[in-house]
Amino acid sequence: MSGKVVSMHDVEPEKLIGRDLTWLVTPETVGAENIAVAIMNCHPHATIRPMHSHKDIEEVCLILEGQGEVWIDGERFFFKKGDAIFYPANSKHQVRNTGDSPLVTASIFSAPTKPDSYITYEEDAFAEE
Repeated sequence: MSGKVVSMHDVEPEKLIGRDLTWLVTPETVGAENIAVAIMNCHPHATIRPMHSHKDIEEVCLILEGQGEVWIDGERFFFKKGDAIFYPANSKHQVRNTGDSPLVTASIFSAPTKPDSYITYEEDAFAEE
């Protein structure tokens, strides 16, 4: 397989609760077999729902713009532009944008995935806030 270039302008964003995901690197866009990359645009003060995990898939989330809070397996962390978040495989996690501007991230997954394959939970780390 040869390398490929894909533009965000050529991929239709997937509209989900609290965010839009643009799946740049996938089997469909570039033929990736072992990795996926998605750009997330999380609306100001939005919470990503539902809480979810990725079966046997690690995720690294690079914060490109904005700030927020993340819940990972019962622990809370705050993050800002320039930070990276590591989600271990199978970890339950949820994010919220704590700012007045969009939260923009690049998520790298250790295997191709899509929201319809996420394991979802009724639990909501930010429901009371």
